[in-house]
Amino acid sequence: MNSQGTLSFDFPTDEPTETLAEINAEMLERARAVPSLRDRVFIFGEGPLAPRVAVVGESPGPPDIESGRPFMGPTGQMLERILGSIGLKRRDCYLTNAVKIVSTGDEITPDILHFFTPYLHRELDVVRPRLIIAFGNTPTRALLGTKKAISQVRGDFFSCRGMTVLPTFNPAYLLRDPSKKREAWEDMKRARAFLNSLQ
Repeated sequence: MNSQGTLSFDFPTDEPTETLAEINAEMLERARAVPSLRDRVFIFGEGPLAPRVAVVGESPGPPDIESGRPFMGPTGQMLERILGSIGLKRRDCYLTNAVKIVSTGDEITPDILHFFTPYLHRELDVVRPRLIIAFGNTPTRALLGTKKAISQVRGDFFSCRGMTVLPTFNPAYLLRDPSKKREAWEDMKRARAFLNSLQ
């Protein structure tokens, strides 16, 4: 933890020497050797490189299967409302998940997260967003290496590999517990202020 109270990680100084397609291909190849991943549906990230914002969710859901895109269905609609509240559009952000298989939360074991975390770091090294919004416990743990619950770290800024991370509640969680929307809105106001400070 640095003097500002945020976590610090070394950031690679060289430009990425790999592409997202190469990272995804390696992930699929290695997953064939893992019985719990071998026959699963993978959904990869999408969006522009060097965006102002990258969104990292927990894992794809069943509505993502038909299109092969992350954040579809009710969760995606909630995400679009969240982004829209601070002047962002889905198409302007890079969208991905910490875990790339379609799953329910209780299927994300420590071993599964351990498999996907290095690929998430490499993915974001290529994307290079100005701000990463980590929606939920799983991406926050993957990015920051913390065991703290999202309720303990949400709304604070952290540094990960030279990029700024803001954890907040998962859109799917907000659908289940609308009482948390006010806290999520406070987090998004902080995100907006941070992005405005970059201009």
